Amino acid sequence: MRSSHRPLSLLLGLLVLVLVLLQTAQLSQRQALEALQSRAESDLNRYALSVQQKLDRYKDLPRLLATHSNFMEALAQPENPDVIQHTNLYLEQVTRILGASDSYLMDAQGVTQAASNWNRENSFVGLNFGFRPYFRDAMAGKAGHYFALGTTSRQRGYYFSWPVRIGERIAGAIVVKIDLNEVEQDWSDPIIDIAVTDEDGVIVITTRPEWKFHALGGLSSQDLQRIQQSQRYLGQPLEPLELVRHQTLEGGRAERVTLRRTGDQASHPVAQRSEDFLLLTKPVPDTGLNVAVFARTTPVDRAVLQAVVLAGFVCIALLLLVLFIQARWRIVRQRREFEVRELQALQAARDVLETRVEERTADLTRTNARLLEEMEQHQSTQNELVQTAKLAVLGQLAAGINHELNQPLTAIRNYADNAQAFLRLERFDRVGDNLKEIAGLTDRMARIIHPLKEFARKSSGRPMPVSLQAVKDGAMSIMYGRLGQQGVEIVWPAGLSRIHVLGDTLRLEQVLVNLLANAMQAMESCVHKRIEVGLEQQSERIRLSLHDTGPGIEAEDPQQVFEPFYTTKQSGQGLGLGLSISHRIIENLGGHLTAANHPEGGAVFTLELLLAQPAEAGIDGDSQ
Repeated sequence: MRSSHRPLSLLLGLLVLVLVLLQTAQLSQRQALEALQSRAESDLNRYALSVQQKLDRYKDLPRLLATHSNFMEALAQPENPDVIQHTNLYLEQVTRILGASDSYLMDAQGVTQAASNWNRENSFVGLNFGFRPYFRDAMAGKAGHYFALGTTSRQRGYYFSWPVRIGERIAGAIVVKIDLNEVEQDWSDPIIDIAVTDEDGVIVITTRPEWKFHALGGLSSQDLQRIQQSQRYLGQPLEPLELVRHQTLEGGRAERVTLRRTGDQASHPVAQRSEDFLLLTKPVPDTGLNVAVFARTTPVDRAVLQAVVLAGFVCIALLLLVLFIQARWRIVRQRREFEVRELQALQAARDVLETRVEERTADLTRTNARLLEEMEQHQSTQNELVQTAKLAVLGQLAAGINHELNQPLTAIRNYADNAQAFLRLERFDRVGDNLKEIAGLTDRMARIIHPLKEFARKSSGRPMPVSLQAVKDGAMSIMYGRLGQQGVEIVWPAGLSRIHVLGDTLRLEQVLVNLLANAMQAMESCVHKRIEVGLEQQSERIRLSLHDTGPGIEAEDPQQVFEPFYTTKQSGQGLGLGLSISHRIIENLGGHLTAANHPEGGAVFTLELLLAQPAEAGIDGDSQ
């Protein structure tokens, strides 16, 4: 009857697992989106402020220049070459000092009378820009501002204008053009793209070149005709960005959009056809420009995946634990039922034997007694074997866990003692640092258990570039306290920070901790305790050797120390799995771990790993 419930239990467990994963995905997605939105809002405000500050530096310049007598004289005497030349030189000087792109003076018909680029091949002098809106605004007696491509330079620019009056009459306009390319070039965030749009939604400045002169939304035929008549973008097609999906997030401050890729990337057979972004926009006051931030949602997807995988592992572990407990209960129940049946059978047999005792001879009686004695011995031997097996498994588990976790526990105790001391001194910042280290070590303890399975299977992890300095720092953070307590001197080579190998930081730290711990145990009875770490580069590999001052390796073949359960330690000090697991870890990373006796005494363990990048020549030693 109970077995019939097993499929239902499994189905219920799978349903709970799916619900937990869905809830985890939703919660992690919400949190990751909020974090990304907060970062994007900060970048949006900063970028909008930089654009505004750039424009504010020049917006009042035409109004100031319009009061200069040179421009009034040039508009009043356009045929006087001396006056015009003097105005050209003045504009050239002002433009150079203020860092503007160009500045020029236009008469009432829009013809340029003087310009800062008067002596260049593409000079504005004599050209008519009366079709530009900034000129019409100035002739209407108000300040003009406008973003457009220059008809002569074909470069992007922002134009400020102001009317030049002679008496009560508006005789022309003074215009200052500035280049906003440097605002675009200053942005280098790898996951956030910036786009500045005009009042029609046309992207004029962006960190994505393929978006330039595309519209965030569709433009009507009237808008396109108006823009073409002003020659604002000199015949650019102004095609809209293709919006695949659009979703306004909670609060309405941001939108989640999916854009189809444009340009060469869209036609690439391997490239993704679309990109997901978090979109936030903000206007730049009094400029007609809007700043839009496109934050890629890749970190959000990565955070959701990590959270779901972690939750899945936890749920599966709990499910396996429940199944294990159920199996144990079933075995215990079956064993009890078997013992009851055996006792009942024995009782029945004894009753039969008792009824026939008088009919049996003395020989049969002795035989029966001998059989009973053998059965008791068999039962006793069986119980002893079961108990011994239980103790062996418990001893292996306890010793293995102690072997792998003793160093982090020691480091945690040291950090805890330091935190108490800093707490008494009211050094709360240092208390926080120690607590962070404790949190990191507890996470490390959880991950240390995983490599115990390396003996049974190869790692599926892909080797990555790892700094030997980072591996050394991680191992020393665990072993530092024990090294100091036992008076062990350890000498490290210099230049570890310049050397990167292909591996895994956590697993290489575990290997190094195992080797250091074995060396310390081997030197327990030595007066002088020293571990010297050597470093040698050979072509595309690096060799890291640990030489201790202990008695050396007793085995005839030093490589025998890497066999599972081989150990010379006293009972209770270890299973003999540490070096075996370390050997398997290094092999999985494409390296070698060997053992030998040093000619000067002591044991030497050598790690040979693949270089991730060429190491700098010159390796000296230093001590710690």
